[in-house]
Amino acid sequence: MNLPAEIFRTYDIRGIVGRTLTPDIVRAIGRALGTMARERKAATFAIGRDGRLSGPELAGALADGLTAAGADVIDIGMAPTPVTYFAAHHLKCGSCVSVTGSHNPPDYNGLKLVVGGNTLYGDEIQDLRKRIAQCSSHSIALSKIEGRSQRQSRGQ
Repeated sequence: MNLPAEIFRTYDIRGIVGRTLTPDIVRAIGRALGTMARERKAATFAIGRDGRLSGPELAGALADGLTAAGADVIDIGMAPTPVTYFAAHHLKCGSCVSVTGSHNPPDYNGLKLVVGGNTLYGDEIQDLRKRIAQCSSHSIALSKIEGRSQRQSRGQ
């Protein structure tokens, strides 16, 4: 998977839908975020999204990634970012993601992230990128090993 470093900004993750921000990338972000949240004992997430057309697909990919990592998801549907933050507080889960393009042009979308009541920014967002890159490298190495052992077992 091509993971563009430029989508991992200081205060959020955002990119051009279908080019630098795809459902596969958002799913991988969800897995890394879910793992981080489990480590911090804050693995229940409220997910909200703005009205952009890409929101439902990206929110679904995010939820898939979070649940694959063992986190729980409460989908609050279409809601402005402050309402998503309020939902995390009101639902007593403390963690949330708002799928939002904010003030950017319509072909952009992104993620604003909170884990255990703390907004992720700076090094924590870069840590997510590193986790995804490490996981991707590990998966590639495993597939090469598995491919080699399958060829060996077939006598190739």
